[in-house]
Amino acid sequence: MSFGFIITRNVRDEKTNNYWNICIQRIRKFYPYRKIIVIDDNSDRKKIKAAKMYHNVEYIRSEYPGAGELLPFYYFYKHHFFDHAVIIHDSVF
Repeated sequence: MSFGFIITRNVRDEKTNNYWNICIQRIRKFYPYRKIIVIDDNSDRKKIKAAKMYHNVEYIRSEYPGAGELLPFYYFYKHHFFDHAVIIHDSVF
């Protein structure tokens, strides 16, 4: 069974930038090799900074800005990244 993680993020400032970094780091603590898809929902590109180089993480800039929590379901259906997905918001850790 293949599964991975899909995270939505919207970075507006340093605080919200920390959310997605912590989320990925916590996932990596228990699932060091699973694929993580980050769906970016209209973030301020100047504010996005990775805390470190993340491996096996794919970033997708949404073509539907503002769609928020629906984006992971849409992209999972469209791309079928894996058989099963754990879909979470970037502030869940």
